Amino acid sequence: MKRGQASLFLLVILLALIVFLYVRELPAPTAQDGFPHVDVPQVGSLPPLPQPGASTTVVETSSLTPTSSSEFITRTFSWDYDNREWSLKLHFDPAGIDVYKERSRYRDYDLFASDPYDDLLITDLADKLRDLAREKKLSSGELPYFVASFVQSLPYTSDDVTTPFDEYPRFPYETLVDDGGDCEDTSILAAALLQELGYGVVLLELPKHMAVGVECTEDIKGSYVTFEGKRYCYLETTGENWPIGQIPEEYEGASMQVIPIEKRPALNINFTAVYRYTRVDLYADVLVVVKNVGSKTARNTKIYTALQADEDTVWDSFTSDPFTLEPEDSFTYNFTNLHMPSGETFRIFTQATADDALPDDATSQWITWD
Repeated sequence: MKRGQASLFLLVILLALIVFLYVRELPAPTAQDGFPHVDVPQVGSLPPLPQPGASTTVVETSSLTPTSSSEFITRTFSWDYDNREWSLKLHFDPAGIDVYKERSRYRDYDLFASDPYDDLLITDLADKLRDLAREKKLSSGELPYFVASFVQSLPYTSDDVTTPFDEYPRFPYETLVDDGGDCEDTSILAAALLQELGYGVVLLELPKHMAVGVECTEDIKGSYVTFEGKRYCYLETTGENWPIGQIPEEYEGASMQVIPIEKRPALNINFTAVYRYTRVDLYADVLVVVKNVGSKTARNTKIYTALQADEDTVWDSFTSDPFTLEPEDSFTYNFTNLHMPSGETFRIFTQATADDALPDDATSQWITWD
């Protein structure tokens, strides 16, 4: 090798070593930190966020993604931790605001925390917080406290003041854009961030309150719950300077429902019906819409629709062919000419089922037409 080539080769090796040393991450949390580290399953690519309200008689695949815009919304977050002031700036495409407003709130709290359409945002924010911690040489054991301090710094806002609703759970995107939320909103955001960073988390639902449980060892003192053989320390997300394990006095001794967070499908079914009848026969056309409001693909999804004579007997029924629903996708099926004799009591019963999902039902009132 010529001298010039050898020098160039050594320079490349040296630069690579410098880059490696600069970008190294904080050591992974260990049980010695008090917070066991868990592997977070990766989610594959997702379809664009569908346009809410669109419906056809086939699987709905039309979509709307926030359009690129030079007029981004900028939010600057400032907070205190470890006797130091911290600041973080995030940019949001305003087109996303209207899209999120149209998304259904009719879903369990854990599905807001595991929402796949917030994954890129949560990953980016978690990386930024980890980078800040690394830059200031915080230990891996401090990372969950540091993330908690960021979320706790967000202003508390009541749903009935900031929205037309008494209860309005927010997706992480909305909590950040709105620069705050109530207890379930900040708990959802904190849980999503900590899970992305590799910590075991659950949501804790108390009477008229919500918090986060962070998987911990016995080295972490304070309030905790045990769920499926694991210990989860209480994390308060409303108000500043709440360490992990400390619970507000008004909630000491309160019952806590543990809500695990995982990617899963969740079905929501609705229907409308049109009737035609004579003195002899009644026919019903039932238009059924099923939506996957979960965070994972619903496979082998089926719709069952029936004219029930009572809880155990049907006049007529039909089951659709199986289909697949991605998160936020809808499927519309029109069941026609369901038949029964006129003058008899009946009701419409519909049910959506899928692999790894709880069935969802919708029924009409009992009807009798003479």
